[in-house]
Amino acid sequence: MLYNAALVLEGGAFRGQYTAGVLDCLLKHHIEFKSVIGVSAGALCGACYVAKQYGYVNHVNTSYRHDSDYVSLKRGLHHEDILNLDFLFDDHGWDWHQFDHHAYERSASNFTAVATSIETGKRIDFVNYRREGLVTALKASSSMPFLVEPQLTDQGPCLDGGIADSIPTDLAKEQGFDKIVVVRTREATYRKKSSSPLVKALYRRQYKDYPVFAEEGINRPEVYNQRCNEIDAAFANQELYCITPQKPVKVSRFENNVKKLAGFHDEGLLEMEQQLSQLIAYLEH
Repeated sequence: MLYNAALVLEGGAFRGQYTAGVLDCLLKHHIEFKSVIGVSAGALCGACYVAKQYGYVNHVNTSYRHDSDYVSLKRGLHHEDILNLDFLFDDHGWDWHQFDHHAYERSASNFTAVATSIETGKRIDFVNYRREGLVTALKASSSMPFLVEPQLTDQGPCLDGGIADSIPTDLAKEQGFDKIVVVRTREATYRKKSSSPLVKALYRRQYKDYPVFAEEGINRPEVYNQRCNEIDAAFANQELYCITPQKPVKVSRFENNVKKLAGFHDEGLLEMEQQLSQLIAYLEH
C-alpha cells in the first residue's frame, strides 16, 4: 500500500540499525510512502527501503562491521570516509547482494537525501538522484565533520545533513504532506548536551573559512533538542506519528559489537510490529 505521506528518517551512524529494523517491518507488510526523507544513516536506510531490499542494511552492518574496507576509524586519519559507502555499491563477487538501482528507480516513492552546505550552513536536498548521483548524495549526507573532507556535489561542498537538520519534518511539510511519520534512533526522552568549549574551539578552528557552518555545528544541540520537543508535541496532538526506541539506547555511533547491532535491528522490527495497527490507523484516518 502506497500512502500519500512522508517518512522522515533520523541519522546516527550504526544506530541506524533500529531504523533498518523498522523499515524491514514496513517492507514485510508492503507499506510504502510517497516521500522518503533521510539524513546520514537514515538516508542510506531510506534508499535501501525505496529499493525494497529487505534485510540489506542489517546484513551488511553485521557481516562486514569489522571489514576495514567498509568501516574503520583509521580511514579518517587518512582523510577517507570512515564509512566507505562505495563498498556498498561496488561488486564484490557472485555471493554479494548488489544495491538494486533498477528497483530504486522503479519505485513510486520519491527519495530525498539531506546534507549541509559548508558554504551557507543551510540544508541541501538531493531529490530523486540516481546512480552515481545517488551515491554522491548519500556520501554528502553522511560525511562527518572533522573526520572527512566535505563531499563535492552539484550543489556545492557538503557535510553531514544532521548539522543543518537532524530530523527534517519541515521538509516533509514543504513537500506538501499533512501525514508525516518520523523514525528516531534515540529514545524519546533523549536530548543533546550543549557543545563544550573544546568542541566550539574545534569547529571554529577547523572551519574558520566557513564561519556560518561552524556556528551551525556549535548550535546543533539546541536546534536538535528544539526539534525533538516539536516532534513530541506534534505526536501528542496526533499531527504526526513517531517511532522511537522504547528503552534507553546502548548502541554507540561506531558500535563494533555485532550482536548488539543485530539486536538493535530486531528491536526496531519488533517494536514496529507492535505499533503497526496504530501507524496504519494514523495513516488512514
